Amino acid sequence: MTAYRRDFTIGLRETRDFYVFLALGHWRKGIIGFGAVGALAALLYTAGTGLSLPVQAAAAACGALAAAIAAVLAVVISTRLQVKEQIRRSGRESYVQETEINGFGIHVAVGQDRARLAFENLVRVAETGKAFYLFLSAGQAWILPKKQMEDPQEESAQLRDIFRTVVERGKLRLKG
Repeated sequence: MTAYRRDFTIGLRETRDFYVFLALGHWRKGIIGFGAVGALAALLYTAGTGLSLPVQAAAAACGALAAAIAAVLAVVISTRLQVKEQIRRSGRESYVQETEINGFGIHVAVGQDRARLAFENLVRVAETGKAFYLFLSAGQAWILPKKQMEDPQEESAQLRDIFRTVVERGKLRLKG
């Protein structure tokens, strides 16, 4: 296994993206529920109007989509505002996260704080279009932002190969 090493600067954008990812995952079923309510509302408004079944189905689909989009926007905006406020209160707008992934596990240093985690102790590894999240717990992860990689495509492929080799399949949520 080849080692991977890179320093990442974790700031407002990276923190915000992570918490939006968590919030949308947490609210996934709720968003589906809001979509169902939107579809039902559209069906109730069009019932008895003499509209054809295809038109009523289209209205229900539009209602579902509108309600789901409204729910997603509410979650995203609320989460972004909360993260911005938390960072403002903490007074720590960014930090450098030194990351090394090798045959012994994941080693991360932030300032004087150092941590090491064996691969089997990872809760999960998730990849989005913007980053890799290495979960230490359900709500805490090390963030590897793709925009800060020298060659995001190549480094993402390298990270996927490493994780597929050392992390059990059920803990992986990778894109490629």
